[in-house]
Amino acid sequence: MSARTAFMFPGQGSYVPGVLAQLIDEFPSAQATLAQLDQMCDEQGHAPISRLLIDPGAASLDDLVADQSPDLDMALFSSNIVIYQMLVAAGLDADVVVGHSLGEVSAFTAAGALTLRDATRLVFGRTTALRSCSIPDGGMVALALGRDRATHLVGFIDEPSAVVTVDNGPDQCVISGPTTALTAVEHIAAAAGIRATRLRAARPFHHPLLRDAAETFARDFADLPVAEPRIPVYSPVLGRYLTSAEDVRAWVARHLIQPVLFYDGLLRLYRDGVRRYVESGGRDTLTAMVSTCLPAAAGTVAPLRRRCSAAEFRQAVGSVDAAGTDAVPAATPPTIESTNGHRPTSFAPATEQVAAPAPQAEASAPPASLPAADELFAQIREIYAEALGYPVDLLDADVDLEADLGIDSIKQIEAFRLVRQRFGLPEPAAELRVTSYSTLTELTELLRRLADGAEQAPVPTGGIPR
Repeated sequence: MSARTAFMFPGQGSYVPGVLAQLIDEFPSAQATLAQLDQMCDEQGHAPISRLLIDPGAASLDDLVADQSPDLDMALFSSNIVIYQMLVAAGLDADVVVGHSLGEVSAFTAAGALTLRDATRLVFGRTTALRSCSIPDGGMVALALGRDRATHLVGFIDEPSAVVTVDNGPDQCVISGPTTALTAVEHIAAAAGIRATRLRAARPFHHPLLRDAAETFARDFADLPVAEPRIPVYSPVLGRYLTSAEDVRAWVARHLIQPVLFYDGLLRLYRDGVRRYVESGGRDTLTAMVSTCLPAAAGTVAPLRRRCSAAEFRQAVGSVDAAGTDAVPAATPPTIESTNGHRPTSFAPATEQVAAPAPQAEASAPPASLPAADELFAQIREIYAEALGYPVDLLDADVDLEADLGIDSIKQIEAFRLVRQRFGLPEPAAELRVTSYSTLTELTELLRRLADGAEQAPVPTGGIPR
């Protein structure tokens, strides 16, 4: 069987402000699609979505999660589809498409099952349904456990409202539930030495608590026009390939309350001969999962794991032919090239990007005076370069760790912990999220605040505490 290629469409964690800034003018078909999406946003009474995708200074992920969820959902859908247009324009074809959580709407659209206009209505209609129903305060927590062990942990705490709702692989799944239940999960996980990461999720997605919203959503879109997909579509929510237009309607009715079995989907695609996995969205969340879940013969390419130029995008696309072979290359620092054979030690979950992990015990040391500004910056730079696997010269003072270099939140949090330990500084206030300080300049200022005994550092320019 010849190697086959899957295009993968990520969910909310894929949003990167200004992800298309350096690219859109080089791809006329993608530019036209983005203009269409702007027009459709206007028809739905919303501001143009292009402002979030072509301006690097646009609202952050946390800004959108906090109070602009329609914009966030539309931004991730639009970036997925526009990047898909770029991949096609660059000469790539998909043998199968698959989405993660809300990313499935992008997969349906790329396969021709939904028109761009109907998909846009669906994305905005989902937010409307969620806002129209009373939903308890809650969210999602990622555990560094497989699904079976996570199920046992949840059973141990006797919190029936905590549910395993996303299976991303043998070492990561996601728990959804009310805030009180998630807090109990975090406490037990910390006691057991299991990494627990609270996600940037405004609601407990894929949970029975959203049943009223799911019924409203299904009723509002009962007459959704759906065509037969032109490309095979695998649905992790339905747990199978789509075989009819009714399958799309079944997804609409179930996806808010049904688990995402992405790991099972990857295993099925691999058994079906898929050896090349291309991320059609921002970041490299899903391709990192492929590298963790599948044999080394599964090659991955994430052209927009960070903001990049058109030349870099085409270079990454050109590496697809080399992906999906049995050869395992030597380990290299993070690049936008194929990561075939690479097994990252941590990765951000696809349903949402990660926030701060549950507190873990660590040795305390008396606060030490910090060195002079230049020396402090130099030491921070060295620690981050070693922890993140980047050359020191690449870590300029104002380079954005997440948007420019594609460094996920877990890695940033771990690097900051190493810096604090170096200088014997306390943990920041619980409500402060370190990943909002996305440049080394901002991190240096944060360290000064901690050394001065400030309980909470000021919000950096362009972001809110995560």
